[in-house]
Amino acid sequence: MKKYLLFLKGLVILVLISTTVYAVVTLQYFTARPNSDGILIEWKTIDEGGTSVFEIERSANTPDNFVSIKSINATGNNSYYTYQDNGVTIKTSSIYFYRLKCVTPGGSYTYSQIISATHSVSGIKSTWGSIKAIFR
Repeated sequence: MKKYLLFLKGLVILVLISTTVYAVVTLQYFTARPNSDGILIEWKTIDEGGTSVFEIERSANTPDNFVSIKSINATGNNSYYTYQDNGVTIKTSSIYFYRLKCVTPGGSYTYSQIISATHSVSGIKSTWGSIKAIFR
């Protein structure tokens, strides 16, 4: 009887382990490019592999210190996503690194590759900001 119960306990553990879902996302592309308001982040999925949420993470100047800046609910395979990051500093030229944290309903996650974009202020925008400051 003990052997039978041990067998059933092992079988239950095996079933629980085998039903763990990991977020394995296949991306068609994942890009970041500067625009006049900040940095536009875009990605398209081929297969979302059980992902329920995409968390966009950003790090400034080094790809070491990522912080979550936005969570977006996954909508299914072959989906297009976009996020306008207006939280970048526009006073100086900086390089920003981004990655996606792909999270399943159970809380497991994987990361996408790291991408980067450089945001710099144009001379015209900088000069205009200086002129506006004079009249304040």
